[in-house]
Amino acid sequence: MKSRKRIMNLVTASLVLMAAFSLLSCPARADLKEGVAAYQASNLPLAYKEFRAGADKGDADCQYNVALMYEQGIGVAKDEKEAVVWYRKSAEQGNSNAQFNLGVLYENGRGCAVDFAQANQWYRKASVQGDALAIGNLGMLYLRGDGVKVDKVAGLALLLQSVTMDNSPQNNARNNIARTKGLTPELIAAAQKLADELGKAKDLLIPLDQYLKSSSGPEVQSR
Repeated sequence: MKSRKRIMNLVTASLVLMAAFSLLSCPARADLKEGVAAYQASNLPLAYKEFRAGADKGDADCQYNVALMYEQGIGVAKDEKEAVVWYRKSAEQGNSNAQFNLGVLYENGRGCAVDFAQANQWYRKASVQGDALAIGNLGMLYLRGDGVKVDKVAGLALLLQSVTMDNSPQNNARNNIARTKGLTPELIAAAQKLADELGKAKDLLIPLDQYLKSSSGPEVQSR
C-alpha cells in the first residue's frame, strides 16, 4: 500500500500530506486489502484497525498507512509522535514514502525535535530509490546549509535532477531554483555538470559524495 500524497513547499520546508491510498501492484495481504476497502468505503476506524493489524505483523506498507493516519488524524486522533514511530518502522524496511515523510518530520520538528542530520539521512535513502521530491529536499538542505555546509552547486544540482525526474506541479523544485539568489553563470554550469552526473549514475549519492569530498564539502552522511 503506497500513496504519493505529498505537496511540497521547499522554500518554507513545509509539507501538506494528502491521503490518497491505492493498492500495490503485487499481491497484498488480507489486512492490507481490507484496510483499503474500508478506506474507500469511508469507514476510517475500520481502515485503521486493518492497517494496524498488518503493521503489528511487520508489514511496511501497513506501517506507512498507520503513520499517515496518525499524522493527518485520519480515523484516529492526530498524533505526530506516533506518526514518527510508525514512519520509522516502515522506513527502516525500505519504504521510500515513509523515508521521505520521516525526513520531512525531522526537518520541521513535527512529532520530534528538529534534526537536520536525520532529515538528511532519510532524504538520502529515499533519493537512492528515485524519489524526486526527496532529492529536491536534499538539495534545499545544501542551499540553506541546514545541518550541512552551504554548497550551492550541490544544492542546485539536486534541484535540477529533481525537476528532470518530476516536472509535475507538486514538485516546487523549479520554483525554488528561480528563487535562489547568487546563481552565477559559472555556478550554474558547475551545477548542471554535476546534475548530469547524478542523472547517469545508478546511485546518485556516489557522484554527489565524490563532489562533496573533492570540494571539501560536509562530512558524508551514512545511508
